[in-house]
Amino acid sequence: MFSLLRPLPATTLEKMYIFPNFVYHKIEGLEKLIIRITKLLQSKSIGFCLYRFPSETSFRLAIDRAYLPHDEGVLFQVSPFSSSFHAVSISLSVVNTEFITEAFLKTLSSVPKKKKFSLDLPKETSRSEYFERIDKYLKDIRGGKLDKAILSRVVTVTRPHNFDVVDHFVELSASYSQAFTYLLSHPYSGVWLGATPELLLRQQQEEIFTIALAGTQKKKEQGGYYWREKEIEEHEWVARHIEQVMEEESYVLADKKAHKTIESGPVAHLETAYVFRAEDRKQDINALVQKLHPTPAIGGWPVTESLACIQAYEGYDRRYYAGVLGEVDKSGQHSHLFVNLRCMQVGKDKIAIYVGGGITAASDPEEEWEETCVKSRTMREKIRAIRKQ
Repeated sequence: MFSLLRPLPATTLEKMYIFPNFVYHKIEGLEKLIIRITKLLQSKSIGFCLYRFPSETSFRLAIDRAYLPHDEGVLFQVSPFSSSFHAVSISLSVVNTEFITEAFLKTLSSVPKKKKFSLDLPKETSRSEYFERIDKYLKDIRGGKLDKAILSRVVTVTRPHNFDVVDHFVELSASYSQAFTYLLSHPYSGVWLGATPELLLRQQQEEIFTIALAGTQKKKEQGGYYWREKEIEEHEWVARHIEQVMEEESYVLADKKAHKTIESGPVAHLETAYVFRAEDRKQDINALVQKLHPTPAIGGWPVTESLACIQAYEGYDRRYYAGVLGEVDKSGQHSHLFVNLRCMQVGKDKIAIYVGGGITAASDPEEEWEETCVKSRTMREKIRAIRKQ
């Protein structure tokens, strides 16, 4: 069975995580055909996900399995932030490259249009609502119930009249070459776009590569980052969670790098990279993902208590924000999964942008609000750029 999943490079972390930069000067050939197919799927309201992995210049396409032109091999899976929320998991089938042809486009052209779907967007989180919620978080944290919880909020903008979601995906892919970029359109989810920097895990047979990514500050043009105790502590909670889960699931630590600063869009983060190896090749990757996600980077610490805090006080259903999406080979030997951050949900007239930050006993509400404003610019600025065209 032909697989779109590429084998991992050599086992050193440097070779596994250096992504070359690229810019799309124009789209042609296979990518152009994929775009045409995607726009046709969108017009017919057929479920799909158009996406591009970091380090790659080529697009990939997953569709409703009813329209797959070959036997199913690789799946594209989308999971919500938590099973306690209302969103459901979505599974699409990855189209093998050699089947992306004019003949496939012609076949899809004859498919009848399905009923259009449109899901309601959450309302924007006001400044007063955000501060009321952070007060509740801090009361529980300072009362000793938990150490950290992520407080996220929704920013809404008017959808420009010429806003095309497929074109916007291309724009995001060109602008954020080191992020996982995607366009998801499905009756269960509605339309989502994202450019997430956060890998959950990448699996190649018995080897697992993952990262702890937590701690945030504004990007500095001249570098020279200083990390406060609060940010270092947030990062260490994520690293501790990863190491505990992997040990419990009988994965052996093969390599670990000292934490370093990485830049992503308008912000910088602390990152620690890991390689683990499975003692038993038959280990269930889905079971591992369920224990690993959500990490303290998107939930909090301790994990159970932070999720209860989020559900009690955050004030809206995250749905697929901070969920998991990516490829999984049906053989169970290959997976490439990301956390759905830096994302937006596109409605008929509005666009909802999701942003969040970690709240600890040392948090300053004004600083936390400003951090979410900075993070939202990744999405907002691109929307404005398209509006001006």
